[in-house]
Amino acid sequence: MMKKIRYILHFFNQKTMQFFEKITHLSLFWRAVMCLAGGAVGAFAFAPALNRIGLLAGFILLMVLLNGSASKKQSALFGFLFGFGMGAVSLAWVSNALMIDNGAFAVFILPALAGLGLFMGLFFLFPAWLASFAPAGVKRWVAFACWFVLFEWIRSWFLTGFPWNLIGAVWTDSPLVLQFASVMGVYGLSLITVLLLTAPALLPRYKPLGIMVVVWGIVLFGGWLRLYQAVPEDVFGVRLRLVQPNIMQTLKWNPQRADENLSTLIRLSREDNDNITHVIWPETAVPFLLELNESERLRLMGAVRQNATLITGAMRVVNAEKRQLANSIFIIDDMANITSYADKSHLVPFGEYVPLRGWLPLDKVVPISADFVAGNGPATRHIPKAPPASLLVCYEIIFPRAVVSDEPKRPDWIINVTNDGWYGLSAGPYQHLGMAQLRAVEEGMPVVRVANTGISAVIDSYGRLLKTLPLGTQGVLDSLLPRAVGATFYALFGNIPLFVLCLLGIFWTRPRRKK
Repeated sequence: MMKKIRYILHFFNQKTMQFFEKITHLSLFWRAVMCLAGGAVGAFAFAPALNRIGLLAGFILLMVLLNGSASKKQSALFGFLFGFGMGAVSLAWVSNALMIDNGAFAVFILPALAGLGLFMGLFFLFPAWLASFAPAGVKRWVAFACWFVLFEWIRSWFLTGFPWNLIGAVWTDSPLVLQFASVMGVYGLSLITVLLLTAPALLPRYKPLGIMVVVWGIVLFGGWLRLYQAVPEDVFGVRLRLVQPNIMQTLKWNPQRADENLSTLIRLSREDNDNITHVIWPETAVPFLLELNESERLRLMGAVRQNATLITGAMRVVNAEKRQLANSIFIIDDMANITSYADKSHLVPFGEYVPLRGWLPLDKVVPISADFVAGNGPATRHIPKAPPASLLVCYEIIFPRAVVSDEPKRPDWIINVTNDGWYGLSAGPYQHLGMAQLRAVEEGMPVVRVANTGISAVIDSYGRLLKTLPLGTQGVLDSLLPRAVGATFYALFGNIPLFVLCLLGIFWTRPRRKK
């Protein structure tokens, strides 16, 4: 029996080595094409497909080529092309936003996708190039994973940041795996994912793969244990209504449809709302300036019962003389008084402001002539008859470690209002939802997500989707508010433990001087 096993392993090792050798001996052109294709196929590991087999194949290919690369320039090229293919395909849904205004921006679709591919490619190029300084084999494998995660972190703040589709986000459909984010965040999840998916490229060395199988066994057991010990508990006396009006983006800003759109929101809010304590509307749901229109604000009270609260997205006047506006969330009591608000701090480039305005011959996609004014970052807000919450508008939910503030106190839940109507029935809203799930696990608190066209959802502190409204549907979602589980290890210590781990890994893989 042992002889048969040894024979099978020997045969498998031999065939694997021959296959990897054939790949590394292809012409540079075909290796480059394979990297581009590997990244494009790997892009389907993100929502909604969540097909991680393609990502596994792509990462094995990339690691084989990095180990067999003849030069550091080749390694950089392979990394760039892989990232370009992944970025252009996984973010292709952006093209929907450029088709909204009767296709007025359609000419920018190919440049936009090429630009996104170029941007994402750079964050694969540098890890691949830096890893090439380490000796081929196990050390290059570790170096690539560590550098890759550090550059994912850089991507989260470079040029205001774009941490969309971090590799750890491919696990949003797996509650067991997601729990690891409570310890090391999405970047830690990315680290162990890259190490696992590239380990087979080291065959016939079985030790790295064996180590990763053990690590993942611990991750899965830890996830199971955390969920097993979870005690479902809701906040007493709070009953939410999430309103998803499903107003097409082409009609949302139409002045002739403003009254009808508002009537739809009010109608959905007041139907059978006897037990509802908090009604939540999506981003920029209100088509007028709340502070300046008291009579219209009184009209909104038809959406809530007595002693209930309305939470809605709307534009806020920052400076009337300069015509400066903010994209905000308002808290309004049943007497039409604005009790609190929060301004969006992370603005979307070309959607809410034009970078280098005056230098670039471009305008925003949204129908507002001036740039929005950014807020001061996340802040805890008092919610009448509910725990304090962090208020986030749309895109702000995608930034790890930037969704809650301890001032004046740590919140107990996150309210995220968004308008994914820009992206139609595409992958974008699914990927956006997945990032909200990750923030819930990282911070140990529920996320209530309300979207114009979907996907609206109530997410518990473990990243589980308790209730959802499908994309492209109109309706309401009534739900209790899950309790927060308290600050997680990641919420307390952030990325510091991961950075230490990655820097130690890079130090271990450094090239040694010959004596």
